[in-house]
Order: sequence, then structure tokens, then C-alpha cells
Amino acid sequence: MNKIKITQIFSLFLALLFLGACKKEAESIFTMFDGLEVSFENKSEYAIVEDAVVNDGDSVHIYFTVTSKNEDMLAVVIDSTNGTGTWSTREIPTTEDERRSYSGVVKFKMQRDGEMTFRFYALNRINEYLGDGYTSITVKGATSYRHIANRRLYAPTEDGEDFASFMSLTTGEVFTYKEAQQVSSKVDFGIDTLFDTRANNSTELVYNLYSPSVQEYPVPYYDLSGWEKRETLFSEPQYNVSNTFYTRTLVSASKIEEEALKVSIDQNQTYGLTSLQGLAPGTLLYFLTPEGKYGALYVAQSTTNTKGRPYINVNVKITN
Repeated sequence: MNKIKITQIFSLFLALLFLGACKKEAESIFTMFDGLEVSFENKSEYAIVEDAVVNDGDSVHIYFTVTSKNEDMLAVVIDSTNGTGTWSTREIPTTEDERRSYSGVVKFKMQRDGEMTFRFYALNRINEYLGDGYTSITVKGATSYRHIANRRLYAPTEDGEDFASFMSLTTGEVFTYKEAQQVSSKVDFGIDTLFDTRANNSTELVYNLYSPSVQEYPVPYYDLSGWEKRETLFSEPQYNVSNTFYTRTLVSASKIEEEALKVSIDQNQTYGLTSLQGLAPGTLLYFLTPEGKYGALYVAQSTTNTKGRPYINVNVKITN
């Protein structure tokens, strides 16, 4: 081995020795937040102290205490997620007496199906994270409604008996006229169509719905006179309200019923005369079944299939 290589190895050895002598032990990422603890207390009949499943409309209380052993807490933060990709954060400044131990409570009524997760953590004087006690609580709302998606309802035609134009809101099934005759006790409504009454739009189809309980059937070539008739009622259509159906509004049975009760549900048919009315895309109707179940029907699309048959695509939310 030549002198240059020996010198290089010796220099490297000295450098490593020096670094080892000067190295400061860093706190492990697995233990650096051990100075903070979060505990949950059972202080009421609605209190939960661990992950829980609750029913729609139940009250929930989360009593918590955040304790810091090593450092003052200038704020306690409650971080919550609702399982839909959104979350909220509430920061609570502490008083002098609460710098090392803070107690509080979160109270709410469960009005959404699915999970909500709560974390409680602390911040120090320079807004640094002190820890969350390596714990959280998840509250799951039990399923309280059904979401029936992507049901196609075709414009009725005399030769179109192979295409469904009737629907059961309680089961989510769609039926052709022949099928509906055999299961009329399930059928909540049928589809009828007319051409747009505006002169410049006279080739556009207008979709409406009707209950089998109507006095005069709007589709002349369908005979419903011998059917067992369900008396499901509907609200007037609401237009351009996709946010109501798809976002955080209709997220549990109690919320669906709450929104439905804001409108009159007393119609057994819709009366749209233009393609922007009736069951146009973006339209929402509330309904009430004979069994007392509330729901919402949303029209997502108006188009044709590969054979050129026109139809609308509807989604339904109905309480259990």
C-alpha cells in the first residue's frame, strides 16, 4: 500500500473519530413527543372515551384533558375530519393556570353517516407542535339512509317495452311496463315525455314523472287502471342544486328529513313544459313514500344510449 493511500485512510479515521467525539445525541422521533398526554373522561351519559359507533341523531360528548409534563402549552388544538376529505381546526388559547393541563369538551349531534375523527394536540410559545398523546377518537355514524345511484329511466314509446320507464324508490329497481304490471305494488312513479313547447326548441324532449295514483295517466298507451297503486308524493322540482345532493347537506336520514320538511311534498306529478323544467339535469325533488320514508331524487343526466333511445339518469337518497 503506497504512502498516499495510507495517509488518506488515516485522515478518514481521524475525521470519524472527531465526529464521534463531538456528536450530540438527538432525541428519537419516536419519543420526542412523550411529554404530552391526552386522556378522555366519562362525565355524562353521552360521553365516549374510545372509538364508537352511534346512531343518526345521537348526542356525543368528548371530555378531554391535555397534559404537558415538560413545556408550557400556549394553545390546545382540536382537529376533526368528517371522512369526506374535509376537516376543521379549532385553536383554543390557554390561560396561565392551564399552561400544563387543559380540560374541555366537544359536544355535537351525529347527523351524518360515516366516520369523524378527533385529534387533540398542543402548541408551545413559538407555535411548535408538542404532541397529541399518540391518540385520537373516531366516531362512526351508523348507516341511516340508502344511496341509489345511476338508474336509467327511458322515454316511454309504444314499441319500447324492453326499456325501463318505471321505478321503485324503496328498492332502487327500474321496470319496463310489462315488468311493472307484475310488481305494481313496488312502483312509485313512471316517466312521461313531451316535446318542448318553445318554437325554437320543439325537437327537445321534456321529462316528467307521475305517480300511478294520478287521476289521468299521461302516457295513453300504458293502462295502469288495474295496478295496486302506491301514493308516493313529491315536491315541486328545485333546479341547479347539485351541491345539495352531493355535498354535506343530505348526509344522514335526519338531514334528509330536515331538508324535506322545508318544502311542500304534495304533488303526484310534475308539469314541465320546456327541457329546462320537469326532470332536467340538475333537478332535485323531495318525496315521501306511503311508509313514511323521506328521500331526495336527483336528475344527473339527460342523453341517449347507443341505440339512440333517450333516457335520464337519476340518483336517489332515501331514509332507512
